[in-house]
Amino acid sequence: MTRFYLAAFFVLSISFFGVGSAQAGPKFLSLWWWESHWAEQDFIPYYDNGTEPHNTQWDGQNWQPADWITMNGGTGVDLVNRWYTAQIINRQYFEDDTPYLDVGINFYHLSGRDKSRVMQTVNYVYQITEKSPRMFYLKDPQTDKVIGYFGSDGLILQ
Repeated sequence: MTRFYLAAFFVLSISFFGVGSAQAGPKFLSLWWWESHWAEQDFIPYYDNGTEPHNTQWDGQNWQPADWITMNGGTGVDLVNRWYTAQIINRQYFEDDTPYLDVGINFYHLSGRDKSRVMQTVNYVYQITEKSPRMFYLKDPQTDKVIGYFGSDGLILQ
C-alpha cells in the first residue's frame, strides 16, 4: 500500500511541476538564478517580425539587386545561371505573350525576403517589367499552377 501512495505522489508531483507553457522566458529553474542572469538575453526566433503586414514587411531595406551581382563577381546572367544550378529557378518562357518563370524546389526553402530579392534581381537583369505586360508570373512546374507574380508592386505570392 505504501508503494501505491509513493507512486501516486510521484505521478502527481511530475504532473504538477512538469506542466508549463511553451515560452522563451525563464522556466521553473529560474528560481535558482540571480535576476541579472536573465538581462540582455532576448530571444528572437525569426529574422522577420511576424506581426508586420505583408505589404510593409520589406520597407526601409537599403538593398539593390546590383549588390548581389557585385558580390557574385560576375554579370547578372552569371548569377541567374547559378540559381538554375541551385534549382531556385527552373526555366523562363513566354506563353501567349505573357512571361512565366518556373521556380525550382529550392525556391521554397528561401526566406520571404530572399524570394523577393531573387525576383527583383531577375527583373533587374532581364528588365522584364519594362516591357508589356509589365509583370511576370511565377509557376510551380510540379503542380503546373501559378503561385504568384512579380510586377511594379514587387513579389506577390498566393
